[in-house]
Amino acid sequence: MALIDSGAETPVWCAGEEEFLAAYPDSVKMGWESEIHGFGKEPEKGKVYVIPKFILSDGNTDYKIINLMVAVCYHPLIGYDFVMSDTMFSKADTFIHRIDNKYVEIFFDKDGYQCAAKKGKGTFSIITFAQEEHL
Repeated sequence: MALIDSGAETPVWCAGEEEFLAAYPDSVKMGWESEIHGFGKEPEKGKVYVIPKFILSDGNTDYKIINLMVAVCYHPLIGYDFVMSDTMFSKADTFIHRIDNKYVEIFFDKDGYQCAAKKGKGTFSIITFAQEEHL
């Protein structure tokens, strides 16, 4: 189960490293950790992984991100395996309808996107860009 957090800059997997590797076996571990804020008073450390091809799908449409960086920690009290940052969808139009039906629709105009990490002082944030922007 996942949560899209409009205040998060870093995608965080909260179900632990073993569960993460089971869900994304082709992921690649980076050689650094990130501080994760927002889960308590003190920041936590999270191992950083890259998911080479991250795909969200509703069965009809796919939203693809190439090289998505994720901080991995174990924080089961959050109640979600994956906290997705709003910045993952920065190149998409997001529509949230909350009156009668609670759902999120994400519209995009490219076949896929790429992510890069902007590092600073032990943390990172995600910069998403259309694939052809950096060819």
